Amino acid sequence: MKGYINDKLIDCNKAQISAYDLGLNRAYAVFDFFRIVNGQFRFLDDHLDRFVSSITLANIPNSYSKEDLRNKVLELQEINKISQGYIRITLTGGSSSNFGTLESSTLIILAGVLKVGSLKDYTEGIKLISKKHQRSFPKIKSTDYFFPQMLHKELKMCNATDVLYHTDYITETSRANVFCIKNGIITTPKKNVLEGITRKKILTLNKSIVLSDITIDELYNSDEVFITSSSKELMPVVQIDNKIIGNGKVGAIYKQLHSQFKNFCREIN
Repeated sequence: MKGYINDKLIDCNKAQISAYDLGLNRAYAVFDFFRIVNGQFRFLDDHLDRFVSSITLANIPNSYSKEDLRNKVLELQEINKISQGYIRITLTGGSSSNFGTLESSTLIILAGVLKVGSLKDYTEGIKLISKKHQRSFPKIKSTDYFFPQMLHKELKMCNATDVLYHTDYITETSRANVFCIKNGIITTPKKNVLEGITRKKILTLNKSIVLSDITIDELYNSDEVFITSSSKELMPVVQIDNKIIGNGKVGAIYKQLHSQFKNFCREIN
C-alpha cells in the first residue's frame, strides 16, 4: 500500500519519521480514520471536519487545508484501489531536537485493508470490562491509547472486546461510543466523550435518543447495550464485567437500529 509522509509518497510498510518526533516522544498527535466500503468513503466530510477540529484544539501547527487533506486521501484511495479498507491520517507535533519546542508538524497518511468484527459478534454480542478512567481532552481524537494498550492482556484473559470507561458515570470505550436501552428508551452519555461520527448519525436517525449521565449500575441493569464506531458500525453488548445485560441475547431495538443505519448508508452511497 502507498501512503504519505508529509508530501512524499511512500510504501506504508517502509514509512519513517524522525526519532525526535513529538508524536513518539510526547504522544502529541491527533488522527482520524476514514472507512471505505464498496469503494466509497463513509462520511468523509464528517471525519475531515473532526480531524481539523482536533488539530485546532490540540494547537498543533498545520499548513494543510481541509481541501489539501481531502485530495491526498482521495488520491491514496485511487492509487491503492481500495474497495474494502481504510485511510488513517495522523498529524504529529513534528520533530523537536529538545523534545518540546514546536518546529514543523509531521503528516502521516496510511492505507490498509479493514478487518471487521466476526459475524458472531453481531449475532451473539460481545463482552466489555469496565475501569475507572477519564480520557484527557475527550473532544480531541488523539493517539494516546496508553491505558487500553496497558490492559491488552487482561482484555484477552477476560475474552472482552474493549474496555468501558467510567467515573461517577460512564463515558465511552477506548474505541467506541456507548448506548443503552431501558424500557424502550435509548440513552447515550452526554459529556466527556469523543463525538463519534457513527454516534452522530444514529442521533440524527433517531431523534428520541436521550443524552444523559448514565451510572455504571444503570448500564448493568439496561435491557440492551450497544457500541458504535466507524469500523464496528453498531455492535451489541451482552455482558459487562460479570453482569449479563438483559436476557444475555442481542435485543430487538438494537437490531432495528442497525438495520436502519445500514439502509441509511446504502442510500447515501
